[in-house]
Amino acid sequence: MGERWQILPADVREACEQQANTAKEKYYSELAEYKKTPEYALYQEYLAEFKAKHGGTRAGAYCFDACTIFSPRLMRTMSRRQEIKTGVGI
Repeated sequence: MGERWQILPADVREACEQQANTAKEKYYSELAEYKKTPEYALYQEYLAEFKAKHGGTRAGAYCFDACTIFSPRLMRTMSRRQEIKTGVGI
């Protein structure tokens, strides 16, 4: 994919980058508005309750924290580090 991007004419790349930047600005603008809504506040409460109820994650699970998603491979690595630190698996 990177090679194909590099061989595109500069004007085509610039058009794509401008389109991506416009979409990114729209996304962040809409996200800022969403964060002001009661639905966002309710979802944040739900997340807090979920995290309190379920605590840590198991190896291979997806961990949703803010907008970060950890892969199963990363979770296994984190689990091994936790086991080494504490002698207990997650």
